[in-house]
Amino acid sequence: MELYAGKEKQEAKYYMWTEDRIWEWYEKQPWIVGFNYVPSYAVNSTEMWQSGSFDEGQIERELSAAGKLGYNACRVFIQYLLWKDEREKLFEHFERFLKIAHSHGIRTVPILFDDCAFSGKEPYLGRQDEPIEGVHNSGWTPSPGSAAADCGEEYPLLERYVTEFVTRYGQDERILLWDLYNEPGNNGREGKCQELLQSVFRWARSCSPAQPLTSGVWSFQEFDLECAGLSDLVSYHDYSEMKTTVERVGLLEEYNRPLLCTEWLHRNADNRWETHLPYYKKKRIGLFNWGLVEGRTQTYLSWNEEENLREGGALDWQHDVLRKDCTPYREAEIELLSSLTASDERPLQIPVQEMTAECMEFLEKKGLIIRLCPSHHRFEVECGYGIGKDLYRSNDQAGGHKLLYAGINRTAFDAFGMHDENEEILLLGGEGEKDLYLLIGLASWEEFLKKKRRGTLSEEDFICLRCKYNDPFVSFFTMRQGVLHGEAVGEGEGLPATFYVTEPAGIQLEVFPMDHYRISLVP
Repeated sequence: MELYAGKEKQEAKYYMWTEDRIWEWYEKQPWIVGFNYVPSYAVNSTEMWQSGSFDEGQIERELSAAGKLGYNACRVFIQYLLWKDEREKLFEHFERFLKIAHSHGIRTVPILFDDCAFSGKEPYLGRQDEPIEGVHNSGWTPSPGSAAADCGEEYPLLERYVTEFVTRYGQDERILLWDLYNEPGNNGREGKCQELLQSVFRWARSCSPAQPLTSGVWSFQEFDLECAGLSDLVSYHDYSEMKTTVERVGLLEEYNRPLLCTEWLHRNADNRWETHLPYYKKKRIGLFNWGLVEGRTQTYLSWNEEENLREGGALDWQHDVLRKDCTPYREAEIELLSSLTASDERPLQIPVQEMTAECMEFLEKKGLIIRLCPSHHRFEVECGYGIGKDLYRSNDQAGGHKLLYAGINRTAFDAFGMHDENEEILLLGGEGEKDLYLLIGLASWEEFLKKKRRGTLSEEDFICLRCKYNDPFVSFFTMRQGVLHGEAVGEGEGLPATFYVTEPAGIQLEVFPMDHYRISLVP
């Protein structure tokens, strides 16, 4: 079979979404919290969709339960062999599935190809084998399977399969994104998956879908890291303990694209709700735990068969979150899930520092302010003469200078933003007034926007000062143009905080869109 040449490999990447486009898309999404879904009645993807076994009622019950828990997405495997055998029935069942999922606030991630083959068999039609006692996922078959994937004559049909799905649903808002190829190279196919991997991206991109495309890194070896280089957003599988998870996230962040963990949850390997879910929330990495309901896949069992067959079974369920009757396996896990998905707010707790000479010197060295204290700007003047030196000049278009007094009586930094010209802040007075806090961003607007889109804004990106009045060494300074800053007062009794500002009459304020971030202060 002839492999694609370098030019054709580049074509698979040609229509990749730009970094700006994928970050803009990701910023509009809620925190993506999903699950890999195989209904409890199905031993594999064939039994899930096939005529004679597709069970709309069971899907309704299980997705209803998922929606109530706070899930907003699910990942489902499509079987190519069914498309060949009963194409219209497959589309009919898929459409009915989408309607059910959407009615419960769940968007769908279809998976078109898959190299996983726990059963050791090629996909087949008709009645599927019964699960083997004590064996994890004993009936799982790949799609399309090695025979079809390695057959050049099959490629026109594989292409048609992909383009029919992506064309039919490529503008459908019920589809979150496309996971084109699950674990390419699994089942001993490390050196055989590249052609199909590159081809499926090229075929899907030719349909110009409104949703991004991905294929997940799963072994973190060279052959499957190619997935990250082809994907609009970088997805990956990770069943490891926290230390390895953090290392893998650090590696994949180098691609400068949103991250999505499309498979996780391995309780007996310390890949748990209480360890990983808060981390992913803080990083705003979307995630899909493996399994929803205890069922015929038996993915609640361990990969280690000896653990499953010993008296008492494995210590913990490996995957899955609900029992057959849709009650939680562990109430504490569901409570954590519900609490973290109840709001998409991302709290930032900024410690308050005193306005000292050292703090002001730090801000000046970073180019954020100009300190206005006589000793700071003292210079030699010949006896009998007077000299003035410019610290800066405003743009002529900004208009004449004005002196104003500002009053602050809000406890939220609602006007956190930047001016297009310098302004002087003169902290005079302060008697009987509420504490005044000055919040300053330590990076540029562009860097803040980049971090906000990536969900990586943190407390380290800010400094918050409790303002000090009437001190010649700290109370008078210039806030430079383009520096993000805002003012708020503390809770409690007292007069509104007041101070003087001198600035060009035409100065403009652009408020930074904090969106889901909520700032609170730590005294």
